[in-house]
Amino acid sequence: MKRLLYLLYILAVLIVLIPKEKLYYTMERSLEPYHLYFANETLNNRFFYFDADGVSVILDHSAIATIERIRIAPWIVSNRLVFSSIEVSPEYKLFFPGKIDEIEFVYSLIHPLSIRIEGRGEFGECHGIIDPIEGKIRLEFDRTAQLRAYAVLVSKLRAEKEKLVYESDF
Repeated sequence: MKRLLYLLYILAVLIVLIPKEKLYYTMERSLEPYHLYFANETLNNRFFYFDADGVSVILDHSAIATIERIRIAPWIVSNRLVFSSIEVSPEYKLFFPGKIDEIEFVYSLIHPLSIRIEGRGEFGECHGIIDPIEGKIRLEFDRTAQLRAYAVLVSKLRAEKEKLVYESDF
């Protein structure tokens, strides 16, 4: 029992000492080649997670969205990146749902070759997988009346059983 508590203590100390702010800046740098930038955020380094609040998303010198909160939770065994309350700019609402409640990316050591995605918003719900080795993404959307309101998005999806599927390489 003592060994288990000691192991949990070491794990907690490691999580607290992980440079979470550096993870956030690394994420920003990885988006730069796509001309996608984050601006005007307020950074908060907590013990077990890192928050960036009030983020403006800029693509090619044009504001495309605002994100209320980006949370990074590097818990070693299961790492999470959560985008909360995404409000898409009116110019881009034709292409994307106007309000996305949450998008969550989960990387787990139990499934090390994939990243799980879950999202919900005005369009309904979606879930999917990113395969970083093969460079593929697969998202499945529930067929909802709200999703049909986004004709451009639906045109990119293909029907598969009871779902609408988006697949792409990156």
